[in-house]
Amino acid sequence: MSAAAALLASALALPAASAPPPDARLGRVEVQGEAATAREKKTLAQLFKAEALFLKHRALAPTAPLTFKVYARTQAESTERLSLGLATPAGREPVALDEQDRFVIDPTWRRLDASTELRSRLADGRVTWRPDIRTPGVPDGERRLGDLRLQCRVGFGSGVARGATGFGWLRSFVIDDCEDRDWSPSNFVDRPVFAVTLVHGERRLTLSARLLHGLRDDGGADYDWGYSLRERMFRLPIGDTSWPDDTRVVFESMDDPPAPPAPGLLALDDDWVCAALALAPGATPAELALWLGAASDDLRFESGRRLQRRLREVKAPGGPVQLELVSVFDAADRLQKSSLRRLEPPPRR
Repeated sequence: MSAAAALLASALALPAASAPPPDARLGRVEVQGEAATAREKKTLAQLFKAEALFLKHRALAPTAPLTFKVYARTQAESTERLSLGLATPAGREPVALDEQDRFVIDPTWRRLDASTELRSRLADGRVTWRPDIRTPGVPDGERRLGDLRLQCRVGFGSGVARGATGFGWLRSFVIDDCEDRDWSPSNFVDRPVFAVTLVHGERRLTLSARLLHGLRDDGGADYDWGYSLRERMFRLPIGDTSWPDDTRVVFESMDDPPAPPAPGLLALDDDWVCAALALAPGATPAELALWLGAASDDLRFESGRRLQRRLREVKAPGGPVQLELVSVFDAADRLQKSSLRRLEPPPRR
């Protein structure tokens, strides 16, 4: 038996924990605690492995350069103190970050031992790292799907991006997360994200909010996207090859004007749908609960904003329709905006 098979067999022998249905989180308001896992440093070996993976899979983004980005994971005001340095035998050598907290591999680093560490001055648990791969010419507020596919390969294959904890490490022996048809490891958008839409030609799909902000996950203080980054975290159906690499990934920020309802929703003859579409800024969570029922997800962000998600099945001429209502409130618990979306069935495996 191979080592991987033995590890898998050992894990499968453990008692199975019962899990709630994916959306059985009624009324839960999530909170977070502090994690002490070291994140403030990477080695040159990890950066060089990331570079090798970038070259190996570069067909996903042929014209994009390889950069790396450091994020302040907790205490957003600490971004100004990220301050990277290379721990060389001669002492700490500062590493310049651009205005978006990115850097590139310096050719002179190849003369150093591969175990040499690149460190942030911030304390343990307050930073996280990702490759940042962007094809030139992509508009602000958008990404290219092939770029994000390459980021996944480079970041999670090299250890530059933090991987799963606990038994999550076993998953890597049997599942390639960068090929999952309806999921991906975490990504971060530039602004607090409200909606993510895939666009290719005339085809459009606004993703379910369960792929944003960790709503699909059980949470926990050790996740990369905790705290300040949670408002900006998103996942993608990254392995669904029906979406080509040049698919546009379009982001709607929490601060953008609300998008119009999807075609066909206005024609649904349902009181709940009418109430959802009639929501106006300023309403409170208690009022939404009175009009629309309890939220399936209720999440408070570090900024003070609050996001709720409600699910509903309604009758339609062509058969039942699954709907999702996403509402974001400001720090004073007043509705900022909401969006009613049709949930698409998961892709066939």
